[in-house]
Amino acid sequence: MKILRPLKAIKAKCLDCMGQQRNEVKLCPSEDCPLYSYRLGKGPSKRILTDEQRKEIGIRLHKPKEIEVV
Repeated sequence: MKILRPLKAIKAKCLDCMGQQRNEVKLCPSEDCPLYSYRLGKGPSKRILTDEQRKEIGIRLHKPKEIEVV
Protein backbone atom coordinates (compact mmCIF):
# COMPACT_ATOMS: atom_id res chain seq x y z
CA MET A 1 0.00 0.00 0.00
CA LYS A 2 1.37 3.40 -1.00
CA ILE A 3 1.34 6.17 1.59
CA LEU A 4 0.12 9.49 0.19
CA ARG A 5 0.68 13.00 1.45
CA PRO A 6 -2.50 14.55 2.89
CA LEU A 7 -3.38 16.73 -0.12
CA LYS A 8 -2.78 13.88 -2.56
CA ALA A 9 -4.88 11.56 -0.40
CA ILE A 10 -7.72 14.09 -0.44
CA LYS A 11 -7.42 14.48 -4.20
CA ALA A 12 -7.54 10.68 -4.58
CA LYS A 13 -10.63 10.48 -2.34
CA CYS A 14 -12.38 13.16 -4.42
CA LEU A 15 -11.52 11.30 -7.63
CA ASP A 16 -12.95 8.12 -6.10
CA CYS A 17 -16.11 9.98 -5.05
CA MET A 18 -16.59 11.37 -8.57
CA GLY A 19 -16.00 8.11 -10.46
CA GLN A 20 -12.38 8.86 -11.43
CA GLN A 21 -13.53 11.82 -13.54
CA ARG A 22 -11.20 14.80 -13.02
CA ASN A 23 -13.62 17.22 -14.60
CA GLU A 24 -16.35 16.12 -12.17
CA VAL A 25 -14.04 16.85 -9.22
CA LYS A 26 -13.66 20.42 -10.49
CA LEU A 27 -17.45 20.71 -10.83
CA CYS A 28 -18.20 19.08 -7.46
CA PRO A 29 -21.47 20.48 -6.06
CA SER A 30 -20.83 19.35 -2.46
CA GLU A 31 -19.64 22.65 -0.98
CA ASP A 32 -20.55 21.43 2.52
CA CYS A 33 -18.00 18.58 2.26
CA PRO A 34 -15.01 19.18 4.60
CA LEU A 35 -12.65 18.24 1.75
CA TYR A 36 -14.21 20.62 -0.79
CA SER A 37 -11.56 23.35 -0.48
CA TYR A 38 -8.77 20.78 -0.93
CA ARG A 39 -10.33 18.70 -3.74
CA LEU A 40 -7.95 19.86 -6.45
CA GLY A 41 -4.83 18.87 -4.53
CA LYS A 42 -4.17 22.36 -3.22
CA GLY A 43 -5.05 24.11 -0.01
CA PRO A 44 -7.59 26.89 0.07
CA SER A 45 -6.28 30.34 -0.73
CA LYS A 46 -5.51 32.58 2.19
CA ARG A 47 -8.33 34.93 2.96
CA ILE A 48 -7.83 38.57 3.72
CA LEU A 49 -9.10 39.55 7.17
CA THR A 50 -10.38 42.93 8.23
CA ASP A 51 -8.94 44.53 11.37
CA GLU A 52 -12.17 43.70 13.19
CA GLN A 53 -11.96 40.02 12.21
CA ARG A 54 -8.30 39.86 13.26
CA LYS A 55 -9.17 41.39 16.65
CA GLU A 56 -12.04 38.92 17.14
CA ILE A 57 -9.83 35.94 16.31
CA GLY A 58 -7.14 37.21 18.71
CA ILE A 59 -9.66 37.46 21.53
CA ARG A 60 -10.99 33.98 20.80
CA LEU A 61 -7.50 32.44 20.73
CA HIS A 62 -6.42 34.04 24.00
CA LYS A 63 -9.64 33.26 25.86
CA PRO A 64 -9.32 30.33 28.31
CA LYS A 65 -11.22 27.28 27.14
CA GLU A 66 -14.18 26.17 29.17
CA ILE A 67 -13.90 22.53 30.19
CA GLU A 68 -17.00 20.58 31.11
CA VAL A 69 -16.43 18.38 34.15
CA VAL A 70 -18.62 15.29 34.28
